Formats: sequence, structure tokens, C-alpha cells
Amino acid sequence: MKNKRNKHLTAFERGQIDYLWNIEKIHNQAEIARRLHRTVMTINNELRRSQRYSDYHLMPRKWRAYRYNAEEAQQYANLRQSRIGTKKKYTKKKARIIARRILDDKWSPQMIAETHKELKLSRNTIYNWIYRGMIPGVSEDNLRYQKRFKRRKSTRLLEMSAKERQAEELKIQERRVKQQEKRVIRPIKHSIEERSPAVNSRRLFGHWEVDCVLPKKGYKKVFVTFCERKTRYYIALKTDSQSGKAVCKVLDQFMHLFGKRSKHIVQSFTFDNGFEFTNHFVINKVQKEFQIMAYFAHPYSPEERGSNENANRMLREYFPKKTHFEHITNDDLRRSLHKINSRPKAVLNYKTPRDVFRRKLQEIDRTYGYKRHLRSSKNTSKR
Repeated sequence: MKNKRNKHLTAFERGQIDYLWNIEKIHNQAEIARRLHRTVMTINNELRRSQRYSDYHLMPRKWRAYRYNAEEAQQYANLRQSRIGTKKKYTKKKARIIARRILDDKWSPQMIAETHKELKLSRNTIYNWIYRGMIPGVSEDNLRYQKRFKRRKSTRLLEMSAKERQAEELKIQERRVKQQEKRVIRPIKHSIEERSPAVNSRRLFGHWEVDCVLPKKGYKKVFVTFCERKTRYYIALKTDSQSGKAVCKVLDQFMHLFGKRSKHIVQSFTFDNGFEFTNHFVINKVQKEFQIMAYFAHPYSPEERGSNENANRMLREYFPKKTHFEHITNDDLRRSLHKINSRPKAVLNYKTPRDVFRRKLQEIDRTYGYKRHLRSSKNTSKR
């Protein structure tokens, strides 16, 4: 009879080996292999693997087989079989954690992989699970960054007819004329090129980027957003309109958030060239009343205020475009800001802007003694 090849020993065959080795006292491996129609190497491996470690080292080198137990051998075989191949990392608990972070907190797979070390997952693994539909309720549409095909303006104009093209060019000319009319008699302002290299390299704390998030057309209420350059801490305040006077009220609100500490927390503002900022009301408010430098980025250069633009994009996840802000309460805005500031960032070594900003406030309190002043005022009020 031919020897069996490429087949594992069964529990019955292990019982036969146990009987031949222990009861019939046949310690010749070749004889056992002949009776079981197996190779000698199969029997040798089985006897060697299925012994206890201490028993294996009791005997001299020439003779290693000391005892054999079929039940223990079967347990060892099952254990070895369970260790074959790589274990599946996917569990329902991990899927729930990923779904909660992506759907509720708007985290990216990179943030999840870097902060939840207990999951032991890479960014690519999480992406693959999402693409395969293994995360319940999460699809590619829920990811922050999606590749969308956008046609260029030139190709769109080529596809138009002659009349449509003329109408489009007239609209563009009208827009340019309106923009030129708005630029008449601008107040003196400082360019972003005058900003010091230490501020540009984000080494100094207290320099903020400011922008406006606009609502749906036909509505007036807007969000004025502030982003601290070093810590990426993000603040948004709602105002009644986009006018210079309304923005001045928001600036007062922003400065009152920090009280007496504002002179150490707010060192400068960097605005864009929107008409809501480039007016006498805002520039005089910042430079004369607050005694703070106001810098202005170059026209059509949002990359010069990259931190603020990125934070505005996160805010749009909670308040998307073509929505108005009339019925949005301060609590709704506060909840969304808390989630944005609680997202870990790679530039902060996957710490959250909220934690880094709090540490800076604690340093300022210790350095300038604001906490001691607050404690003494509380004690006097109690008396």
C-alpha cells in the first residue's frame, strides 16, 4: 500500500501510535510508520513535537522520544492548527469605534489609526474596510477628502454655443467692474509681507487668522472665524451681517472671551481682502483701540491663511453650503467647534488643538499670575 502524503495525522492514528509506543513497546519508528502507512519522518515529527519541553530535555541527544500521549498530542496539533496564517483583525467592536469616529466626530482614518493604538490598525486597513462595506453605515461619501472630477472653465466655455459664451463673458466683465468700484478709497493696511519670520514659521503664540463663512444667498447672518496659527485652535462667532460695524462687534466679543489675558493671547490678526475687513471700522478698531497689528493677505491667495481655510472646511461639514444660519443657536455652534478642536492633528503630533491651547493658557496664567489674582478676588468676595 502506498504511503499517505500531504495529509495530517488524525486522532485515530495518534491513538494507534499511543498503543504501539506505550502498550506494545514498539520503539522502532520505522515499524510504526510501516503499520500506519506513513513516512518515518511523519512519525518522528509527531513524537518530537508532542512531548513536553522538560521531558524532551531529560533524555540524551541520541534518544529524544521519552513518552507519548495521544490526548496531549491532539491538543498540541489543534493549537498549531489555530496558529496557521494571519489572524483576522476585523471585529464588530473595532467597526463600531471606527463608525462612531467617522460619522459623529468627522475623523479621518489617519486620525483613528494614530490615536487609537489599541485597535492595532493602519490607515490603509481602515480605508480598505470602508471601501469593502465592512463598516456599518460608513461609505466613501462619509470620508472628508474625496476625489471629484471638476471641469476647467476653458473646457466649459468651449462646449457652450456662441450666444451663451458672449453672455458668460459679459457677466465676467460686470463682475470685474463691480470689484473695481468696491476698491475705491481703501484705508492704509499692512501687507502680510511685513509679518515677522517668527510669526510665519509659527514659533510664536497668539497670532490669529480671520475669515468669514457665508450663508446661502439672500440671508445676512454669517460666521466670523478665528484660527490660532501655532495651536490651530478654532473659534467661530455669529454676526448679524457682513458689514464692517457688525464685524467690529464680533471682534469685541472675541477679545472679551479671554478677559485681561487677551493682550498675551492675541498678538496680531491676519485678514483676507474681503470688504468686511478692509474698511475703516475694522482697521481702526484693531490697530488703534486694541493696539494690535492687522495684516492682510494677498488677493486670491487663500494658501496664506491655510489653517483658517482648513478649519472652515471642517465647519462646513456641520453647516454645509447653501444653508442659512438664521436658526442656528450658540449651543449648536459650540458643539461643532468642540468636535473640531477635539480632532487630533498630525502637525501637533496627534494631539488635539484644545489640549495644546489649554497648556498655553496655563503657561500664561503661571507666568503672569492671573490665577493667583482670580483666587484672591474669589476669597475677598466670600468674606
